[in-house]
Amino acid sequence: MNRSTAIRGIWLISSAMMVAAATIAGTPTAGAAPQPAGPTAKPFTLAPSMGMDKLDPQAIARSNRQQLLDKIAGQITDGLSESARAKIPGFTEIVVSPDKNHIRLYWKGAPPQRVRDILAHLPAGVTADVVSARYSKAELHAARNKLLRGGKPMGLHVASTATPLRITSIAPAVDGSGLEIGYDEDRGVQKRDLVDPLSSQARKDRSSKVKAATDHLTGINTKISYQPLSKDLSRQSDSSPWYGGSAIKSPTTAICTTGFPVTNGSSYMLTVADHCVGDQPWSTWGAGTQIGQSFPVPNTSIPDDTDLLYPTSHAVGGYLFDGLPDLSSIYAKPLIGWQHNNVGDYVCTDGANSGVHCNVQIQQTDIGVTGSNGNYRPITDLATQITPWTQDIAAQDGDSGGPVFAGANNWTADEARGTITANKYQIDCPSTEQQHSLVKTAYCYGGTYYVPIYQILSDDKLTLVTGS
Repeated sequence: MNRSTAIRGIWLISSAMMVAAATIAGTPTAGAAPQPAGPTAKPFTLAPSMGMDKLDPQAIARSNRQQLLDKIAGQITDGLSESARAKIPGFTEIVVSPDKNHIRLYWKGAPPQRVRDILAHLPAGVTADVVSARYSKAELHAARNKLLRGGKPMGLHVASTATPLRITSIAPAVDGSGLEIGYDEDRGVQKRDLVDPLSSQARKDRSSKVKAATDHLTGINTKISYQPLSKDLSRQSDSSPWYGGSAIKSPTTAICTTGFPVTNGSSYMLTVADHCVGDQPWSTWGAGTQIGQSFPVPNTSIPDDTDLLYPTSHAVGGYLFDGLPDLSSIYAKPLIGWQHNNVGDYVCTDGANSGVHCNVQIQQTDIGVTGSNGNYRPITDLATQITPWTQDIAAQDGDSGGPVFAGANNWTADEARGTITANKYQIDCPSTEQQHSLVKTAYCYGGTYYVPIYQILSDDKLTLVTGS
């Protein structure tokens, strides 16, 4: 199933339809907040190919299974976020499989009685197994911290290199076998090798030396891979109240994407800090309508890659744009809340430049990753497109700041999961992407790193604005 498969839900044409959708939605998921008073309907029309008759029954069934599995995962993990699960003694990782309706739990030692009771009373059709892990998440966190200096990855000194090598990512292995560490030759801020400068054997030898160094520094098993520095990922004409997933520009930035609508008493749109620079006016990409000013969030802009866009209208709507980025498909769905992420979950990426991409599956959580400007994001998740990348992708340049969401309530609503920050697996853009993207770029990406929405809301003391 690729983007041409219409699994995106429906555009709510009128206020009456919005109320009906809210009735379908039922109880919101974690982090729901009432939408501020004000108009929510916009004069967009339903794309003919996106009607209810086009919803994929298999995608709906998988989404429903995922919601149930994530609820069970939340019970097992005491509702803790991906990173905070290190507080659970012995816990390593939890992996959900919506396709097989299965949960796999990696644990060092025996799970406590509380967890064993949950596994012994699973809903009909749900299965689970527990796999012994070499290290707990807490042990992996402690080992990871030994590679950080002042909250950023240290340089790696190995024989035969004149300058330290650069750590580009640090992730606990899903199975708890150790740390997975990416590195490259440090060419400086914004500089990266598009092609590996070493021969296959030379790279193998260097990776072996890096492993010896990181094994020694951390005191645990490490798995090393050459991973060039992540390139930071940088809809047409929105109007107030502002929605997530729209295309925006500033005097110094070509295109970026609005994230989720949030509030702390005032209304904001999330966007990214590192490469959609703050403290400047923003306007819509298409019509050039002024939106408002953005500014960094004190202390968390860099680690969470978050800016707040403050609309002069003081109005945001709890909806996300969906479908293609161009004018051939303009519709939106309501946000019903947010949820933590689990390995195996299916999510969708929502970028202004390339549109929505579903069939994107979470491969790892709790990853520290360094962007091309040298800033280190200590907590991100990685999701990759499982459809062949010649047919669909995870993100494209210009999708920075865009929402990552999971389909909910038979795909009539969205559940917030995170904000796009950087990429992995650079590829040439498929021809289908070039047809619809707002700004033509050479490169697309099979995978994307995103900052979990819980992390942003918690760090910045914000509440997600939901649709009605």
